[in-house]
Amino acid sequence: MELAIAPPPQRVTADDLVNMAERASAMLKLIRDSMLQPEPRKEPPVFTSNKVQALCGIDKTKFSTLLKAGKLPQGEQESKGRMRRFTLAETIEWVDATVKPLKRRKKQKGKIITVANFKGGVTKTTTGMNLAQGLTLRRCRRVLHVDLDPQGSSTVLYGINPNAEIAANETVLPVIDRDDAGQPLQQNLLYAPQKTYWDNLDLIPASSDLFNAEFMLPAQVHQKDATFKFWEVLRAALEPLLDEYDYIVIDTAPTLSYLTINSLFAADAMIVPIVPDVLSYSSMVQFWGLLSELVTGMKSFTKGGETKSYDSVDVLISRMPNKPGAQLVNDWIRKTYGSYVSAVEIPETELARTASNDFKTIYDMPDYDGSPEAYRRIKEPYDKLVDFIDDRTCRFWAAEELELA
Repeated sequence: MELAIAPPPQRVTADDLVNMAERASAMLKLIRDSMLQPEPRKEPPVFTSNKVQALCGIDKTKFSTLLKAGKLPQGEQESKGRMRRFTLAETIEWVDATVKPLKRRKKQKGKIITVANFKGGVTKTTTGMNLAQGLTLRRCRRVLHVDLDPQGSSTVLYGINPNAEIAANETVLPVIDRDDAGQPLQQNLLYAPQKTYWDNLDLIPASSDLFNAEFMLPAQVHQKDATFKFWEVLRAALEPLLDEYDYIVIDTAPTLSYLTINSLFAADAMIVPIVPDVLSYSSMVQFWGLLSELVTGMKSFTKGGETKSYDSVDVLISRMPNKPGAQLVNDWIRKTYGSYVSAVEIPETELARTASNDFKTIYDMPDYDGSPEAYRRIKEPYDKLVDFIDDRTCRFWAAEELELA
């Protein structure tokens, strides 16, 4: 039998890679535009009277009374007897007036929450986006979402193509890059927040230019200033924004990069999502090992030998399927991390996957017309997570207020 001889492999040149990158970018734009018809930009959701009542925790009678008083938005009603519809901004105003969430005092700083894990596919981006949206919708907070992933996954969820539409000077890169005199191109990130389709939620987007940070930061240490604290760059740049925002939520790349290190040291609190499988569990063991080495390793560079500490750390079990194998790993996670495991658990659902494929989140879909139970099953855990995070932050603000008094 005569064996077929395979042709020699064709070399892949730099031009081939450039062409591949251009095709991928063009295809992403086509997909995004088709998903976001009729306009290539996302639009904020609209809420029916029933949805507003549920968010406010009031019944129909109370809602009608407040509506007749005329002090709150009236929404739109196509005809008498038809349900009213409210914009996102109007809905937030209703929630603010009825739920009356605790307000941050002017002298108090907002909180930075970093969502991190060195493994991909553990719902970091989804968690960060739902948290940011939920805090604005359910608790009327002003939130800034910072995308530090060069792949721009969070940026895409806002309906923006990071590579085609975002320039390097619109990312965090200008506070990292230095001029010939060794000074950062920007002293802080006040220049960077962009308005998004979602009220009270701004974005500092990402692009592939962020890969350059992995060369810039170590170069500054080795070539210009051996005392340069590369891990404190982001925190210092974000500090002025903590007067403007109640929360800054940071999405990170699934790697131990210089930007990820900066996000971990910038954070007041951390959320570490994990899916209940063996590979994710093993990867998370490495995450804690490397993080603890980083924190203790920087001790010698601080005055008095202080180490980094956090207000809170939450291990969030996500995409939890109803399978025996997953439950076994779930048990391992809970035995390993004990009280650090969040009381909230995010289930695996087909609806969540569908929303992600459509560049949407659960909070983008208040008018979902499928199974109410399917929607409730995935939305309710995110509601609980948002409320838990904000309630705990309110306790920190209350304690700080006593200290300031």
